[in-house]
Amino acid sequence: MGHAKHKNETLLEELIAAAQRLNIQVRTEKLLREVGYRAHSGRCRLKNRNLIIIDRDAPLSEQIDFLAAELSKQASGLDLLPPQVRSRLHR
Repeated sequence: MGHAKHKNETLLEELIAAAQRLNIQVRTEKLLREVGYRAHSGRCRLKNRNLIIIDRDAPLSEQIDFLAAELSKQASGLDLLPPQVRSRLHR
């Protein structure tokens, strides 16, 4: 189990580096929740900068899938994704 977690952490770091190469800032934050309200990871523009905020409490696999999907929305983003991530997108 420890090996799989390390592998996923490494993969997430690679995706964050790919986002940075696309001039997208990625932040992992604790997203606050209220009764009847659930915050989700998302993408936005802040002061003319592209920003992706990832819920740090989400499982690593969900963080990876979300970030990979966001990066794949840009044509050049697909080329920067590690092969194991590209295969996850085509499931």
